[in-house]
Amino acid sequence: MHKKYILNLIAFVWCLLLSASVLSEVRVVDDLGRPLVLPQAAKRVISLAPHITENLYSVGAGDQIVAAVSYSDYPEAARALPRVGDFANLNIERILSLNPDLVIAWIDGSSAAQLERLEQLGIPVLRESPDSFAEIANSLRRLGTVTGNAHEAERVAADLEARVGHLRERFQEQTTLTVFYQLWHQPLITSNNSQLIDRIVRLCGGRNIFAERPEIAPRVNIEAVIAADPDVILSGVEKHDPQWRQYWQRWTQMKAVEHGFLFTTDADQIHRATLRALAGAEAVCEQFDQARQKLAAEQHSNKD
Repeated sequence: MHKKYILNLIAFVWCLLLSASVLSEVRVVDDLGRPLVLPQAAKRVISLAPHITENLYSVGAGDQIVAAVSYSDYPEAARALPRVGDFANLNIERILSLNPDLVIAWIDGSSAAQLERLEQLGIPVLRESPDSFAEIANSLRRLGTVTGNAHEAERVAADLEARVGHLRERFQEQTTLTVFYQLWHQPLITSNNSQLIDRIVRLCGGRNIFAERPEIAPRVNIEAVIAADPDVILSGVEKHDPQWRQYWQRWTQMKAVEHGFLFTTDADQIHRATLRALAGAEAVCEQFDQARQKLAAEQHSNKD
């Protein structure tokens, strides 16, 4: 009887330990549709893209980041993180020496071969590539889950969704403005409809004039922009070319130039899939609204 009691007790304790192990497991699915299972929430994380670093801080996991790649410069604390290369060329030895329990990579940037090498060495890799506000919210929630910060992640993701919904409700029924987005100045480069900036333009009631180009970042000539005659020129190059407006002033036949609708935006905000992209979107929407108000006032004046 005593022996049976001991065996039952051992079995009960084993079940408790097994249940605790299962309950502490973390399960997510990455942006390639691949499941990732961790025995517990990650405590030592390496970020392989600036936007991933930023989003980890946003969900409260900043203290869990042990290294990042170059250009991880926001928030300010990220500048002090040890570096393990850039997003396209990793220092595998350095990564191993930091003993991470999770590496988070950017699908569109990190070397697939190097990521596979890390996995072969026993390091879990989570692959991400958010390029819309819905996917940013999903990414925040997933990062919160894998780092044990699900509550904070849900708070910031829900706030993001609410603010995006407000912008959509406010601007989707407004008069559509045709928009040329200037990604770079020499050569002249824009963006097609696969990038976050195109989502922002559409959210604000605009239409990207080169949205249907097959290239992600098409190189265009000035003649093509003049022929499209956009209502607005939106530029993210002011840090690199403070005089960019002067370049366009010579083509007064374009509506954007005639009306003075040469707007600037913070490239770091609208190109990084982070919470700051929403601030960038809100600023762009306000600029588009100013353009609509000016056009409406001119039309009203002409009628008089």
